[in-house]
Amino acid sequence: MQFEDILIGAGEDEFGNMCGFAPFPYFQRNIEVTCEDGVTPEYAAKSLQWLAQVDEALIREICQYACYYLQDTLERTSVGELLDEEIQHIQDPMEILRYMDLGMLHISEPLDPGIPVLNLSGGCDWREDEGLQCLIREGRTVYLGSWSDLDIWRSPCLGEENYLFNYVYYPRRDELRARTAERLAEHPVKVIPHLEIPMSSPLRHFIEGPFARLEGCSEEEAWARIENTLLFEFLQEYPRLMEESDLFRHRCFCMERDQGPGEMAQYLAEHCDIF
Repeated sequence: MQFEDILIGAGEDEFGNMCGFAPFPYFQRNIEVTCEDGVTPEYAAKSLQWLAQVDEALIREICQYACYYLQDTLERTSVGELLDEEIQHIQDPMEILRYMDLGMLHISEPLDPGIPVLNLSGGCDWREDEGLQCLIREGRTVYLGSWSDLDIWRSPCLGEENYLFNYVYYPRRDELRARTAERLAEHPVKVIPHLEIPMSSPLRHFIEGPFARLEGCSEEEAWARIENTLLFEFLQEYPRLMEESDLFRHRCFCMERDQGPGEMAQYLAEHCDIF
């Protein structure tokens, strides 16, 4: 079997992926199909069979989630001012098909070729800049939201922890928000001190590593002890000081703590050519 046997106008796109067009029977039209590297013609043919099995029940489910996407967009943005009045008062979810389009099927190399999956995408009037993406697994929608180049096999963000972006979870937002708040209360997010200092900088490495060990304290306590000292200002202002040993810098810290910043500055001037 060749791609030319299953795709209309089969050929390679600018990225070297095989592409063409194929029928989407439910809508009685052809849509664009793109096959990633590693996809065989046989698997592409199987995907088109799954596409042909899309029925009204699945389309209605997709439309319901699309309505949630629309509703959330209208509530959070002013885009409603640019839309027709009718789109803001949809009664039957299927009506939203007038304002959205599922015109592309993306086929990626499967982890399990026996599991029916579809990766559909297209445009929508309420998010023209972002469009929409719909991922289907075994006949159920597992993601509907803005187009994010998600892969149903390899994207880690399809779970309920991403409920704010996946409108499959929209009806459970309050429940999931409360659950997230409980988790954060039990396990607070660690606050990273002094984000203006790069994570890979020698200064951060010194404070969170050797300095914390020499002080016998945690990283958070190490920052609290050093951040309001003159030594901390010198460490940021004079890179030459970072070339000295960890023990020397810690000795300067202890001197400032015990004898004051003036004594520490004098000691630096006598023992380190940084000024």
